Amino acid sequence: MKMRKNITIGLLVLTLAVLAGCSNQNTHETTNTISILFVGNSHVRTGNVPAQLQALARLNGIEMIYVDVSGNGVNLDGTMRDNAIREMQSRNFDYVVMQARGRSLINDIDLFLDDIRLFSEQIREHGATPVLYSPAWANINGQPNEELQEFLTGAHKQAAYENDLVLINAGDAWVYAYRNISGLSLCARDGIHANHTGAFLTANVFATTLFDLHIENIPIGNLIDNLPMLNIITIVGFMITILVVIYRLVKKQPLQIKKSIVVIISLALLQTMNFFPHIFRFTESGNRLLLLYVVTLILLVVMLCSIYSFVRIKFLEKQSLSASKKYVFYALVCIVIYGLTFIPALELRSHLYRADDAYVLAQAAWDFVNQIILAIL
Repeated sequence: MKMRKNITIGLLVLTLAVLAGCSNQNTHETTNTISILFVGNSHVRTGNVPAQLQALARLNGIEMIYVDVSGNGVNLDGTMRDNAIREMQSRNFDYVVMQARGRSLINDIDLFLDDIRLFSEQIREHGATPVLYSPAWANINGQPNEELQEFLTGAHKQAAYENDLVLINAGDAWVYAYRNISGLSLCARDGIHANHTGAFLTANVFATTLFDLHIENIPIGNLIDNLPMLNIITIVGFMITILVVIYRLVKKQPLQIKKSIVVIISLALLQTMNFFPHIFRFTESGNRLLLLYVVTLILLVVMLCSIYSFVRIKFLEKQSLSASKKYVFYALVCIVIYGLTFIPALELRSHLYRADDAYVLAQAAWDFVNQIILAIL
C-alpha cells in the first residue's frame, strides 16, 4: 500500500516537472540548424550568453545547438584549446567562438595574436568558421573604462583583420549603449562581469552579427529563467526563520540554534550562487536551468508530501487539526514561494524584465552592428 502511494506521488511530481519544463520551451517553428562551440572564460558563462543567444535564434526560426567548454579565468591555450579540439573532432560545428583572457592580452599582445592565429587555423581545419568575441573587459564602478576598452578592442580588431575572423564587438556595443541609454546597468555586483541585462545585450550583438537577426520578435519578459526562485526562497526563508525565532522567544522555548544556523547558511549559499554565478560552476550555462528544475522539483515534492500527510492525519486517522498543522504550514510555504515567482511586479527575476527594456537593448545592438557594416561599405 505504501509503495503504491509513493509511486502515485512520484508520477504526480514527474508530470508536474515535465509540464514545468515544457512551459519553458519555445514554440516557434525552426527552419534551419546552426551549431556553435564556445571557448572562453567567465565572460562567456556569466549571464548565460550562449543560452540567451539560443533563445533569440529560436524566436527567429533558427535552431541553435551549442556546446560550452569555457572555464573560469582560463586562456585560449593548453587544456582549454585541447578540449575544444576534442569537441571539434567528435562533431561538426558551424562556428567556434574564441574569447581570450583580458589580463593575458594586456601583458603580452603578441602572444595573444599568436594564440588567435594558431587557434583560427585549427578551427578552419575542422571545417568551422572562427569567431572572435571581444567582451566588455574594463569597467570602473559599473561604467566602461573607455580608454582601456579602446586598447583591448583594438587588439581584437587587429587579430580579426589579420586572420579574417568574424568579430563580436560586444565591448564597444556596451560603450555605445551606455552613451545612448540613460540609467543603464550592465555589470554584475562584482563590477567586472555582465549581469543578466549585460548578457542580454551581448547576446543581441551575437545574434545581429552572426544571424542578421532583427528585433521584431523580442519577447515579453526574460528569454530564459535566471533562477528567480533562489531570490524568493532566500527572502521567504529568512522571514520564516526570523518569525520562528521571535515566536520561540515569546513562548520561552529553546531556540534550536544549530538548526537555525544550518538554515541561514543554506539560504546564504543559494543567494551567493545567484549573485556570483561565475564562481559556482554548477550554476553556469545550461546547468542554471537544471538547478532551477531541481529546486522546483523539491518544492513540489515537499508540497505534495505535506498535503498527503495532512489528509492522512486529519481524515484517515481522524486526529485533531493541531496534529497536522505543520504539514499545512509546509504546503503553504511551498505554494507561496512557487506563486511569487510568477509575479512580474516583484522584478526579482533579473535586472531585465520589462519588454520595453529588452526592445531598447536589442535596438542598441542592431544600430551598433549596422553602423559598423555601413562604415565598412
